Amino acid sequence: MIRGLYSAGSALVIASEQQEVTAHNLAHSTTPGYRERGLVFESLDRHIGHAEEPTGDITGARTVQAYNDFRPGPIQQTGHPYDLAIGEADRFFVLNGPNGPLYTRNGCFRVDPQGRLVSQAGYALQTDQGNVTIPEGTSRVVIASDGSITADGQPLGTVRLARFADTKQLTAAGPTLYTASPQAGRQDAPGRVIQGSREGSNVEPAAAMVRLIIGARYYDAAQRALRAQAESLQLNTRPQT
Repeated sequence: MIRGLYSAGSALVIASEQQEVTAHNLAHSTTPGYRERGLVFESLDRHIGHAEEPTGDITGARTVQAYNDFRPGPIQQTGHPYDLAIGEADRFFVLNGPNGPLYTRNGCFRVDPQGRLVSQAGYALQTDQGNVTIPEGTSRVVIASDGSITADGQPLGTVRLARFADTKQLTAAGPTLYTASPQAGRQDAPGRVIQGSREGSNVEPAAAMVRLIIGARYYDAAQRALRAQAESLQLNTRPQT
């Protein structure tokens, strides 16, 4: 009976975690460069409190890991000179983060008061020459398909792009930002840069809504199972008169 309580209770936990992730995805379905997140679950095939090898007696489920789905999103044309998209699905922009490089597919950039080309959070876009600084009074900035940047014809460097041998080693540092461990196998990888466009989120709102509804029903079923187990336990332990 206790195992039944644990099974239902663990189902409530993973249902709640799944709902949280799905709601987060849905909230960022219009965020440029956002990558859908998910969770991996497994059943617990052992007695509670025991450390032996699996016994075949399933006692619940648990979350194993979170992951990011790096499928590309749609390219949206904006006409803004500081909106950039990457033509290849496995490349990332490199940003100068506060604790080291950050990586993103969000190509919405702006010019800060110091003239630097930065992300919406204020992290400088990196080129082969470091930070990009747009000279004061520049009337036209051109970013070619090979990533080279010119301001009124003056070269300012080439946008640095990176790719990774193992994207599972990327850790989310914000809705569209990632850090990379040494095991990720970063490589500088030139690619096609599209000026005046940005990449949208890869979340499909309709599919996320369906998952949200299914998750709510799953949570309700686990809650009812837990209540039934608790009531049954109370009946079995009630003193006989």
